[in-house]
Amino acid sequence: MSIYKNSVEAFKQLLDSKSNLLSIPDWEELEKLSSQLPEDDEEISEILENWLQPESRSQLLEAYKQNLKLLSAASPINVDINIGIANSKSQTPANQPSESSKELTENAIKRNSPLSDNKKPQPKP
Repeated sequence: MSIYKNSVEAFKQLLDSKSNLLSIPDWEELEKLSSQLPEDDEEISEILENWLQPESRSQLLEAYKQNLKLLSAASPINVDINIGIANSKSQTPANQPSESSKELTENAIKRNSPLSDNKKPQPKP
C-alpha cells in the first residue's frame, strides 16, 4: 500500500473509531470536503492532513498519526515481498477494481456521520 493509501486508510480508521470526537460543524465540513475530493491519492492525503491541523482537532490528529504509524509499520512498502498487510490478499475480487481513496473517504464519512441519511436536518420551507 502506498503511503498515500495508508494515509487515507488511517483517516478512515479514525472516523470508524473516534467519530464521537467530531463536532456537528466538523461533520458538516467533512461532508462538504468529501464532495470536492480529487481522484489523486496524494492530493486526498494532503487535504485530509490539512483538515486535521487546527488546534481544535488535536486529539483527532494524534489518533490519526497513531493509526498511520501502525499501518506503516504493519505494511512496509516492498511489492516484491508483501502482497498486503500481513501478506494478505486483496479483499476485492480480481475482476473488480478496488475502492479508490476518494470512495474510501466518502464512504467512511457517510457511514460515520450523524448527518447522514435520515439524520440530516430537514430544510426549512
